[in-house]
Amino acid sequence: MRGNAARAAVVVAVDDAGTAGDAVDWASAEAATRRCPLRIVHVFHQPLADPYCIAAATDNLLTARATAEGVLRKAAARAHSVASDIEVSTTALRGTPSHTLLGQTAGAQLLVLGSRARHGLRGLLTRSVSIHLAAHAACPVVVIRPTQPADAPGWSPPRIVVGVDATESSALGFAFQAARQRGLPVFAVRAWTPDRPTDLEGISGPTTLAELLARRALERALGRWRPEFPDVPVHTTLVRGDPAQALINQSHGAALLVIGTRGHGHLRGTMLGSVTQTVLQHGHSPLAVIHDTATAPTAAVPNPGPGRDTRAGRRDAPGNRRWSA
Repeated sequence: MRGNAARAAVVVAVDDAGTAGDAVDWASAEAATRRCPLRIVHVFHQPLADPYCIAAATDNLLTARATAEGVLRKAAARAHSVASDIEVSTTALRGTPSHTLLGQTAGAQLLVLGSRARHGLRGLLTRSVSIHLAAHAACPVVVIRPTQPADAPGWSPPRIVVGVDATESSALGFAFQAARQRGLPVFAVRAWTPDRPTDLEGISGPTTLAELLARRALERALGRWRPEFPDVPVHTTLVRGDPAQALINQSHGAALLVIGTRGHGHLRGTMLGSVTQTVLQHGHSPLAVIHDTATAPTAAVPNPGPGRDTRAGRRDAPGNRRWSA
């Protein structure tokens, strides 16, 4: 590793509900693999108090800060139990998670978030924070879901799954580097649909041609990265149908699912993309969201050692379907 790239931290967010343990474990192992520091961040709200009682407001703030420091101490101890030799720092910040954590992504290698299957308002708010951060963060965002048991339905050997669309994507570089770090194969997935006629009396293109064009596009995208990572086994999968559902199906048992997303526009960024949102909500593995407008840190770092949405794509060539991510 070189200079600043080696020292940029992996950042992991923890809360006071004990739901970020898997995220701390994942982030600690990732920091150890990258040989970089780990920064643990906890965002807390100041409890409401009588605005006319300064003493009560001060006591509430001190209590909230003490609670935050306790949360951080437990998280740091857990991080050292996973990787005892990594450099760990902790930061307690007052504010709202979505905006406060955003400021922690500048210069970071990764932002790692925990996720739990929740229903109702709490679950909606949790997904909202993840979506906002994945859309606007200055670095890749990884959302960690609860570990899937080896005997769970649909389990398959660990691998790195990456969604491939018709555009050049930094997600592929990120996926290849993640696979090399872990000694795992890359499974590249591309969804396609038959060409549709432009009017009711038009004639659709042959299905075999649409599939062939999709396969050529997939191989062309992989062609850039295969020579750079000759030690990484690559498997390709063409799926006829919805991209989001294809990735959700492939996420069973995956060590990591990687999706690229384009642009930081306010409206587009807020929406993030139907494929990413659907996979974020229904996927079965850790999910990495990589912005094509930013350099994927892992792709630039040398190897350190051995709900369905039908709006999910738009056509740019016969049989080609873009991830609306």
